[in-house]
Amino acid sequence: MDSAYVALLVLTAALSAVCLLQFVMTRLGATQGMGPNRFAGIKTRATLASDGAWRAGHAAAQPALLTAAVTGLGVAVPLALWRASSDTDPTPAFTVVCALTAAAVAVLLGLAVHRADRAARQITDDGGEQ
Repeated sequence: MDSAYVALLVLTAALSAVCLLQFVMTRLGATQGMGPNRFAGIKTRATLASDGAWRAGHAAAQPALLTAAVTGLGVAVPLALWRASSDTDPTPAFTVVCALTAAAVAVLLGLAVHRADRAARQITDDGGEQ
């Protein structure tokens, strides 16, 4: 269990960075016309159905993406810095906090995908852009 916290901190930081990058890219895309593409975005059948569904889905996902990024980086970075400066062994509670933070970021990322898919489905179900 000694190095489990390292893997959890790395996972949290990586997921948080992905959420932040996704937030920024889709936020810029909304203003600069970035539509469905191969590289960035939340790709579900509904979000890929049309440009309108893509934009609606990503707009709906924005709050959860930003919350995931801020939560993960806001906890993982200070924990990693504190751990690097400490000469004592981490307690099991430290590892639990790292695990809970990783889980929270993963849940928020899942929530973002769910919201994007739901909003995109609503656009296509309402007879919007096909």
